[in-house]
Amino acid sequence: MTAKLYLEDPYQREFDAEVLESAGGWCALSQTLFYPGGGGQPHDRGHLILHGDAVPVSALREDAAGRIWHCVGRDPVAGDAVRGTIDWPFRYALMRHHGLMHVVNTVARQHFGGVITGVQIGPGRSRIDFKLAGFSREQIPDFEDRVNAVIDRGLRVTSSIISEDEYRRRPELIRTLDVLPPVVGGNVRIVEIEGFDAQACGGTHVHSTSEIGRAHVGKFDNKGKDNKRFYWDLTA
Repeated sequence: MTAKLYLEDPYQREFDAEVLESAGGWCALSQTLFYPGGGGQPHDRGHLILHGDAVPVSALREDAAGRIWHCVGRDPVAGDAVRGTIDWPFRYALMRHHGLMHVVNTVARQHFGGVITGVQIGPGRSRIDFKLAGFSREQIPDFEDRVNAVIDRGLRVTSSIISEDEYRRRPELIRTLDVLPPVVGGNVRIVEIEGFDAQACGGTHVHSTSEIGRAHVGKFDNKGKDNKRFYWDLTA
């Protein structure tokens, strides 16, 4: 497996690794800071230093064996040493928006009876869909106020690992209707906003809700009788 450094320290920006295998312009590394994407969060951007050349990482994927493959358009030899650097402004923007989506998700569930049906996290705007009966456009200011009240509390954001058995006993940790989080080695990663929420998640996050910034709904669409789509924006 590739060691997932982005889960150990999402604020780290550079790393050293060894090539495990290469094929078709992709290489798998012994460890990486590059998040391969998933759960509505896009993959990271950045580059690898290969034999003195800075090569952009144009795509990422994780295989069934837990190796993370980096698309670099060349095939370095197994055992080669590489140095990687992620696009930090892009990563940090995604971390802030991912934290926002956790807050939005929980506020919608607790106060409006919403059930999340889809999410797409972006560095500038994020989309989140809910099965949300009876919600009207006039309620958006109340929704925004409740979300920002949580953000303003400066709550600590942490992660932990629990067993699959415990995860199955705690259905409140599952938020999406159709997509279950990955179970790795019999374990599931939980992201917790202190005193407010805990849910299964494999993405990167800020350490405090105070880093998220001010949130507001930039666009709202009705996608059917009970299906609502919100586009959320952030300011510093």
